[in-house]
Amino acid sequence: MNYKITQFKKFDDDRGSLIVFLKESELDDAKKRFGQIYFVTFKKKGMIRGNHYHKKWHEWFGIVTGQVEVCLEDVRTKERVIFNLSANHGKYIRLEISPFIAHSFKSLTKYAALLNYADGEWSKKDNFDYKL
Repeated sequence: MNYKITQFKKFDDDRGSLIVFLKESELDDAKKRFGQIYFVTFKKKGMIRGNHYHKKWHEWFGIVTGQVEVCLEDVRTKERVIFNLSANHGKYIRLEISPFIAHSFKSLTKYAALLNYADGEWSKKDNFDYKL
């Protein structure tokens, strides 16, 4: 299954922290077009977002606050992984997923938020429902 988890480099000083989410140098030429940036929120514990996949997009997710359970499944092979992302431990993680990877996020805390970058603009033509 084509996904990748990267821990962010975090720069701290007396004002707070600076975390670089994604740099152009981390993208290969095929992914360097600009798409959209989303801020995805969960209103309460147990809310599920996603349950879809894309045939063209690559996406990058970072947990901003709270904790979510991530479910990924390659729609071609049916290989599945489930793991948690948490912003509560002071470590910030970026999840990168490729096309044909179905994804869902379930909030494990009262409030959670994700930062999401996609290398294409949202289109109903490249959004396929997939219940996980």
